[in-house]
Amino acid sequence: MGNQFVSYEYPLKDVLPTTEQAAAYLHIDDPEHPAHSFMLAKMEELRNADLAAVGGYRILAVDHLNIRQGEIRAGGVTIYMDRQVCGYMRGATHVALFLCTAGAVFSTQYRDYSKAGDHLEAFITDALGSLTVENAMDRVQSALQEDMQAASLGISNRYSPGYCNWPLTGQQDLFLLAGTNPTGISLSESCLMYPTKSVSGIIGIGPQMKRREYGCAICSNKNCIYRRIVQNDK
Repeated sequence: MGNQFVSYEYPLKDVLPTTEQAAAYLHIDDPEHPAHSFMLAKMEELRNADLAAVGGYRILAVDHLNIRQGEIRAGGVTIYMDRQVCGYMRGATHVALFLCTAGAVFSTQYRDYSKAGDHLEAFITDALGSLTVENAMDRVQSALQEDMQAASLGISNRYSPGYCNWPLTGQQDLFLLAGTNPTGISLSESCLMYPTKSVSGIIGIGPQMKRREYGCAICSNKNCIYRRIVQNDK
């Protein structure tokens, strides 16, 4: 199991949300509403653009796991992620540190719409970016799962700093451990990623690891994209 960053690239048209997924996420119920028309036009514009989402992961062996202290050590770095996420890593022999971005187009267009006072357009573009990067990361995670299954290993759900009580400052450890990667994502001093439609986090790997439903019922983060997707799917 190598520890180099494994990279994937997906044409944007292949990871954009479906019309149904976007409408449900945005709560657009009326196909005659101007917001629905803009959403369709924006998706068509992006579908025809020569752009791509980029993502990947680096696998490292777990040196130490302390659930009570909420910390895991890998690659010589101790990651403090609180007890909740650390508990989800129970049984992990390795972890995959992932990075994925939908690209700068969403950040640029969101900024331009906002500056022009086109707030509805900015909101819809931002939402499409959120869904797109999650769709791209779904593909990265599925590729990881296939590779691990070939080695008789399972994987956990993916978890990111800023969710499940994991402080956003955890991004610093992830970027440090990811090393040189081709995603083009940068991290500011305040731990914000650019392009903004990017995700980072950790996935547990081990013989007993399994992907499970996210524990939204016990989570207090009302803005979590996984909570919103789960609710929209019901």
